[in-house]
Amino acid sequence: MGKLIEELMKMGYSFQEGNPLLTLPVNGSSVQVNELRVQSPEGQIILLKRDMTPMLFPGDTDGEPHNDATGEDGIRTTCGAVYQDYYKLDEEATSLLLYNHSLRTHKYLVQERQRIGLTSIKEGAPESFFVLDEFNVGMGVGLIETGRYADGRFVAQSANQSLYEDADVLRMHFDHLPDQRDVEDALIIRKMERDFKLGRHRETFTCTDCQQTRHWLDIPGTIQEKLALRMMRKCGCTTQKK
Repeated sequence: MGKLIEELMKMGYSFQEGNPLLTLPVNGSSVQVNELRVQSPEGQIILLKRDMTPMLFPGDTDGEPHNDATGEDGIRTTCGAVYQDYYKLDEEATSLLLYNHSLRTHKYLVQERQRIGLTSIKEGAPESFFVLDEFNVGMGVGLIETGRYADGRFVAQSANQSLYEDADVLRMHFDHLPDQRDVEDALIIRKMERDFKLGRHRETFTCTDCQQTRHWLDIPGTIQEKLALRMMRKCGCTTQKK
C-alpha cells in the first residue's frame, strides 16, 4: 500500500478485497488484483470501479472539522488511483487493469484523441443544438450531425433515426468543429478502446503474409490504415516492399 491508502486509512476508511480480477506483472513479479471495496468511517461500503471515475473521500485534511461533512474537505482522487496505490502498480500494470491494453496502446490512443481534439464520447438521450454540418460516416453509425452549444463546446451526434424520441444516440465532444475525418477517427478510437476492453481483439497478432508476430502499432500509417490492415491480420510488410 502507498501514501494515498495510508492517508485514507488515517481518516478512518478501510478496504476489503473481493473477487479476483487479474494477475499482473509488476517489477518482475506477479500481483493478484482483486475487487476493492472501501468502507467509510460511518460504515457505508462502496465497490470501486476499474476506471478513472472521480472519487471524493470526505474527511478532515485541513484541521477544520466544520466542513468535513459538507464535501468541501476530503481527498479527491479516482478509482483507478486507489487501485494503483493499494496494489503498488506501475503504469504498465495500471493500464492493463483499467483498459485491458498496454501502456503503449493507451498512450497512442490518448495522442490520437488529442490530435483530433476529441474530449469525450458518450451514449445517451439526444441533445438539441442547431446543426452546422452533417455527413454519413457509415461504420454502423450512419448520419452524423455537428454543431456547437451555447457554452462554446463543439458536438458531433448520430442522428436519431429511432421511432422513439428518447432513444440513445452516440455523442462526441470536440475542441473545434469536427469534419468527417475527425469523426471517423473518433469512431475508430472508440472501437479500439471497446474491443480491447472487452477482449474482442489482442494487441499482437500473426501476420498472414510474413507469419511474424506483430503489434498493431507496428503497422505503418494512420489509425485508419492500421485498423484496416489489422482487421485483415496483415502488418503491412508486403506494402512496404513495393
